[in-house]
Amino acid sequence: MRVLLLAQSYRPAQGGGPRWTTQLAEGLAGAGHDVLVLTHEIGGCRGAVHAARLEIRYLPLFTVRGAPIFSRALLDEHVARFKPDVMQTSAPSLADTLMPPNRRHGVPYFTLFHAQLGASMPARAIQWLNVLRLKRGEWAGIAVTSGYWKTWLSQKHVDPDRIRVIPSTVAEIFSAPLPGARRERGHVLFVGGLDAVQSYKRFDLLLAACAMLEREPAWHLSVVGDGNLRSHYERAATHAGLGDRISFLGKTDDEELHRLYSTATVTVLPSSDRREGWGLALAEALCCGCPVLLTDGIGGASTFGAAPGAVMVPAGKPETIRDGLHSFLLQAPDGRDAERVAFGESFHASRVVAAYEAMYERAIARSQKG
Repeated sequence: MRVLLLAQSYRPAQGGGPRWTTQLAEGLAGAGHDVLVLTHEIGGCRGAVHAARLEIRYLPLFTVRGAPIFSRALLDEHVARFKPDVMQTSAPSLADTLMPPNRRHGVPYFTLFHAQLGASMPARAIQWLNVLRLKRGEWAGIAVTSGYWKTWLSQKHVDPDRIRVIPSTVAEIFSAPLPGARRERGHVLFVGGLDAVQSYKRFDLLLAACAMLEREPAWHLSVVGDGNLRSHYERAATHAGLGDRISFLGKTDDEELHRLYSTATVTVLPSSDRREGWGLALAEALCCGCPVLLTDGIGGASTFGAAPGAVMVPAGKPETIRDGLHSFLLQAPDGRDAERVAFGESFHASRVVAAYEAMYERAIARSQKG
């Protein structure tokens, strides 16, 4: 199979979207498929990068809010050269809205649903336009990260047969705990963006919950992430008298994040609404055996709430997050790391890639019958 992937971004960018793109492209190539990734230049990445069965082309593309625009002439050129069996986009963005109808290239198109697109009026307009394209059958299929979003799209009269629930992939480094690592009692971990765009992650609620915690039993919060609100949160932590209890680590590499997931008492995701369409940090934590604390407001709540030892609390209330933290701080590690690792196997790249393969093959067979 030959897959043309139109990516909003690609490694070395950080975040759930680029991670998904990288894992899917490399996983498909590793499974024996030919993959061509088109994306925009980022950092020092320019031109073409080649690997076994995989080519990434970093192009000087015009972007809108980080989403590259793929012109019809550019797509025509690469479709003619590469001759893909399927085309996959990495986010329902403005780039998707401007994509030509699938009949132009005669191959099935697929997209991915990101719930956080509902964060602004322009984004909601883009979301509405792409839902309209799905209803018209211009997309052969769409992958969503949880059953919640399949129901959401079905209620908008998108053909359920075109919707597949496929979780975001977890990088290979997080597929097991760090060998020899032990849980550190009282160590709380948060992983996420500290910027206005990702304000739905509600780090402010976690900060308020920490301010309500007693100083005993001893606890410490490690914060992995960066953004334009980081300095504000650092000042707020100091003002609340938590400067010695909270460490803002900024962006970390995967090796350090792997160590943190493998040693923390609990990983917390305080997101309070469905713009958190999945919760990749929770999936990574579980694959490393780490317990998780989440709210019932995220798209992946039903999935992660069923994980061994998970605690799910009502969304939007620092008091409930505080109570959830207490339940972890007042007891020793539960010894269920192996159960969580087994639970997280469904998030591994190999299984996720297999699900995409099945979705593609089904659409190809359907188009051939048509």
